[in-house]
Amino acid sequence: MKRISFVGISKDSAAIFLDLISEMYLQKEFAFYPNKDFGIEPFMPIKTYPIEIKAAGTCPPEEDELFFGATGPENKLAIFEDFLNSHGISESRYIQLIHPSAYVAPSASISNAVLIEPGVIISAQSQIDFGVSLKRGCRIGHHNTIGRFTDINPGVILSGMINIGEGCLIGSGAVLKDNISIGANTTIGVGSVVTKDIPANCIAFGNPCKVVRQK
Repeated sequence: MKRISFVGISKDSAAIFLDLISEMYLQKEFAFYPNKDFGIEPFMPIKTYPIEIKAAGTCPPEEDELFFGATGPENKLAIFEDFLNSHGISESRYIQLIHPSAYVAPSASISNAVLIEPGVIISAQSQIDFGVSLKRGCRIGHHNTIGRFTDINPGVILSGMINIGEGCLIGSGAVLKDNISIGANTTIGVGSVVTKDIPANCIAFGNPCKVVRQK
C-alpha cells in the first residue's frame, strides 16, 4: 500500500480524514502539505495522531497518493488548482476515501478525491464527480449527478434524477425532490425542502426552498 498524504489543511475536518485513513488503511503517521501558510494544525483534543506539517507550497513525493486535507467547495478547488499549477499534480494522484459502512451501488460512478463518510447510501446509476464530499448518513438516490467539489452535508436526502452543479454546498438535513437541478456554486440552507429548480450562484433555503440572495 502506498502512503497517503494530504494536500491543504483544515483545523476541524482534518480530524475526520485522520480517523478514516487510520481505520481503513492502518496508516498511523500523516503529512500535510498546505497550499498557503495558514499557521493552523488539526484540532485533536481527545486522540492525537503523529502528523508533520510541511512548508507551504512543498510538493508531496511522487510515490504518495493524495487526498484533500480540507472540505468546502471553494477550499478544495483552490487547493487543487494551486497544486496543479505549481507542481502539475493531476486528478489521477488523488484516491477515493470510502468508509466500509457506506453502500455504493454497483452501477454508480465514483471519481477520484471523493470522500464518502460512514452510513452514506448511493443508489443506482448515480455519478459522483471529482472532489465531492458526502458526509455522515446522507442518502443519494438513483440517477443523480453531483458536480465537482460539491459538499453534501450530514443527513441530506436526494431523491432520483437530480442534477447538482459544481461547487455547491447542500446544508445538513436538506431534502431534494425528484427531477430538479441545482445550479453551480449554489448554497442550500440547513433543513431546506427543495421542490423546484434552484439557479446557479445563489443562496436558497426554507420549506419550500426559495432563493434569498445572489452570491
